[in-house]
Amino acid sequence: MDANMQEKVTQIVKKIQADPALLKEFQSAPAKTIEKVADINIPDFLEPQIEKVVKEAIEKGSDPMEIVKKFIK
Repeated sequence: MDANMQEKVTQIVKKIQADPALLKEFQSAPAKTIEKVADINIPDFLEPQIEKVVKEAIEKGSDPMEIVKKFIK
């Protein structure tokens, strides 16, 4: 991942973590929240996969923001 993309991912993660409402939204609808914060369009066929992976990470106690970094590479 290049430096510009890494900075964008860092900004997205910080925005979500800093805003309790966004964090709650992320926990219930990760793909839509990422789209909103990053101002990107995630293809509809990928959204269920993103939702599943992020929700599993949350259930396991993993940091879902690490998952975000992987999706936005």
